[in-house]
Amino acid sequence: PQAYIDGELKLGAAPPSADKREYGPTRKLTAGAAKLYALGKEVFNRDAHCATCHQPSGTGTPGVYPPLNLAGNPWLADEERMTKVVLKGLWGPLELGGQRFGPTNGVPPMLGFAGMLNDDEVAGVITYVRQSFGNDLPPVSPALVARVREQTKARADFYMVEEIMKEHPI
Repeated sequence: PQAYIDGELKLGAAPPSADKREYGPTRKLTAGAAKLYALGKEVFNRDAHCATCHQPSGTGTPGVYPPLNLAGNPWLADEERMTKVVLKGLWGPLELGGQRFGPTNGVPPMLGFAGMLNDDEVAGVITYVRQSFGNDLPPVSPALVARVREQTKARADFYMVEEIMKEHPI
């Protein structure tokens, strides 16, 4: 907050981080996938977007916000589930890496970004996460995002964990 007051931090800029490591990509990407990855990195680090809760390093906050850097994170494996979560949001108790996350810890819902991000941005941020922090999963296409957006357009609320798990079990 003081950096903003002092004029050293601009709205929309990524918060400063002591962690200056680069995280990927973890495989050779085609030119199109590399472009999505770069866009996704920018989106991930926007003010009040992914890095705000999941941290620039993808480590999350223990017991509060789940990590994205967990080796073999099953939440990242299903591209359709990931797309639904990014578009519509998520809330409810879940366990990941031996930690419990959810409302009993005072965690608010993950907000959906459907109204803020276009298909390229959503595909980019999912591609960035799936290719960063030690993850090595294939890129996600804007066409897949467009299809999932169309399928879920009537949905106004975020997904509950148990609901999305029925649709896309781990």
